[in-house]
Amino acid sequence: MQQMSLAEEYNQQGRGLYGLDKYDEALDFFRKAEEKDPSYLRTYINKAELYITTHQLDKAKEELNKVLYLDKNNGEANFHLGNIAYLEQDAKMAVSYLTKAYNSDYRNPRTAYHLACLYIDMHKDEQALFYLNKLLKEDPFQVEARLRKMEILVGMRKYEEALRNADEMIELLPDTFEGYHYKFVTLLGLQRYPEAKQAIERAMELFPDDLGFVYDLIKYYEQVEEYDRAMELIDDRFQANAQDRRSIRKEKAKLMFAMGKADETKELLESIVAEDYDDEMCYCLMQVYGGFGEYDKALECCRKIIEGGRDSQYYYSAVYHEAVACDRLERKKEAEEKYRRAANTFRMASARHPGMLGLYLYRALCYRRLGEYDRAMEMTDYLITISDQKFGEAYFVKGLIYEDLNDEKKAREYKEKGLAMSTVLNQFFSL
Repeated sequence: MQQMSLAEEYNQQGRGLYGLDKYDEALDFFRKAEEKDPSYLRTYINKAELYITTHQLDKAKEELNKVLYLDKNNGEANFHLGNIAYLEQDAKMAVSYLTKAYNSDYRNPRTAYHLACLYIDMHKDEQALFYLNKLLKEDPFQVEARLRKMEILVGMRKYEEALRNADEMIELLPDTFEGYHYKFVTLLGLQRYPEAKQAIERAMELFPDDLGFVYDLIKYYEQVEEYDRAMELIDDRFQANAQDRRSIRKEKAKLMFAMGKADETKELLESIVAEDYDDEMCYCLMQVYGGFGEYDKALECCRKIIEGGRDSQYYYSAVYHEAVACDRLERKKEAEEKYRRAANTFRMASARHPGMLGLYLYRALCYRRLGEYDRAMEMTDYLITISDQKFGEAYFVKGLIYEDLNDEKKAREYKEKGLAMSTVLNQFFSL
């Protein structure tokens, strides 16, 4: 049996103290190990992990760079450096380090998962799916990876594939409620309504205390336009649940909006935004104001969302609708400037987030408003092609362009096709 060196022994003792949260004492042993053998890599990895735990990231990077100086392809050092870069919001360096770790002999399943999460944050869904599939091939019981994969597939409207993954998850992990949720979501997306209802009713039998499935059933009733039943469910199941009041009120506002109860919706949304602001509810209120023709108030909502500066669908919608509100208020010169600025904002954002197809749709709408019909048509054609002819909103906007060009036959054809395919065209108070 090979005798343990002093450096190895000091590291072992240091790890024992580290496990007991005795960080100063552990560090003393790691330093002793470094003095005995400066070429022993495990010492620097252990010191780096201790510094990461104690939020001393610069010191951790120093230790990890010592490892790379001695072994430039060390996977574990690259893994930790990638995670530190992620914490420091340097996505480019995080991808670089984690890719090196993944391609090395270092085998940690978190490497593939962290890479996938990075690509999700960067809106590069295909790359994210690549690493999630690799991880699930090695370990099909990885719950987090399965959930992220289904989330991406639903976002890409690849419902059939998402449904297969949901069924796999239910078979492998029958006690994990998310599998049942995603099965319902995908069946709803495929408009297989009787199966969707069966799936959610089964889930509610298995998980009777999970309010998330009640929300799913509400969504089902909304989708099939049984609004009264949805409202009954809200009142029956949620009235006594005081801690969930915020979510209840939001759901009720969205439901009343879908039911066409404009006055009640406006009153409730104004109350929610005044008491407990969030971008989603401010966005809904903006839509309601637009529907009432209260464009000055819609403009105020847009500016609140824009001031928050969050990189989200609500932010980009507000950027577009700010220009629309100015247009409707007959502030034509200001509206034109805002359409141009918005188109440029969407162009730059789509370079950062190529998976956010809605940005191209907003660009098409801006170009249409500016009378730049060739560019608007380019955007809609790109969306139709990249979505395998499944982007209903793109067809509808293409119809609007033909309407402006006085081609009534094509305008009617494309608008009807878009309306038949889309579920979110009501999210634009003015197209």
